[in-house]
Amino acid sequence: MKSRAVLVLGMHRCGTSALTRCLGLLGAELGSELMAPAGDNPAGFWEDVRFVSLNQRLTQLLGEEGDRWWEHLVPPEILPSSSGVRSLIAEAVEEIEERFASFPLWIVKDPRTLRVLPFWEEVLFRAGIEIEFVIAVRHPLACAHSLLQRDGIPEDWSLLLWTSQYLAHWPRLATRPFLAVDYDRLLEEPERELRRLCGGLGLRWSEAAMEEVRKFLQPDLRHARFAIKDLKSRTHVPPLVVETFEALQELCVDREPKAASARMEALHAEFRRMVPLLRALDAQAEESSALRGLVEARDRELVELRGLVEARERELAELREERTRSRTWRWVERLRGWERSFRRWRKPRADLER
Repeated sequence: MKSRAVLVLGMHRCGTSALTRCLGLLGAELGSELMAPAGDNPAGFWEDVRFVSLNQRLTQLLGEEGDRWWEHLVPPEILPSSSGVRSLIAEAVEEIEERFASFPLWIVKDPRTLRVLPFWEEVLFRAGIEIEFVIAVRHPLACAHSLLQRDGIPEDWSLLLWTSQYLAHWPRLATRPFLAVDYDRLLEEPERELRRLCGGLGLRWSEAAMEEVRKFLQPDLRHARFAIKDLKSRTHVPPLVVETFEALQELCVDREPKAASARMEALHAEFRRMVPLLRALDAQAEESSALRGLVEARDRELVELRGLVEARERELAELREERTRSRTWRWVERLRGWERSFRRWRKPRADLER
């Protein structure tokens, strides 16, 4: 049987981690070098650290300094013919051939993957691996709420990021087998959603695995819940955001999937017309980030200077204290006291003699 890779795709904070963990419990291979849990995701990321490193190095190679993905509304342009990209493709192919190609079904998961999808399509094509997509969808306001809490990203910017993630490469997604999964439905009706995934991906259903899934999908995995009316009631939310979410919801419940996918194609075309404006916003975000970096550097310099001044003041205080304990200093001070007393005594006598 030919090896298949399932790319779990979605915006940051949209449930890709929970979805990947469930697929792993149902039998998909996740790899042996997984990223450790962190404060912002204590239940685990379920990401292969080498794949994450490849994505980070790729985006940095393409000009996104410091892996600051949130500053870029438009995905980077990837030229497989460039030497740097060619090198990363070769490295990724080698990783897959050594570590994953022997598994019938395995996972590539990292929220950055959706932004650099052409890279992974080229990698998997060269490795001779079949590709399927699972798209994690979460309400854009819930995603924005989570990003505001974790990263301080303003809601308006998060909504644009959310929309661009799903629309930028939609024609590529639509040409391959894919399933869309709503994060809220996964938490509320996990058995229904995972039976749907098992059927679509050819995974074997297991009651024992489902029991482990129920233990994992705890209520505290969701910190905010919104409805479609919450999105429509906010007049500042662009119609493109609302329509993209509606189309993705139709795909999540398999309601007229061809019509929903065609709607996504039309929204993609609208997104493409906005790209020049979005690039201008990206440039402004980079400039603002650079200015913030300068301010932060100056602040760090001031903190260092204050630290040096405080250190010098402590040294002076220690020297003064050491001096006061010195026998010589005490004799000198006593002599100075006598000198001051003598001067005070001499002054009235000098006045009388005048």
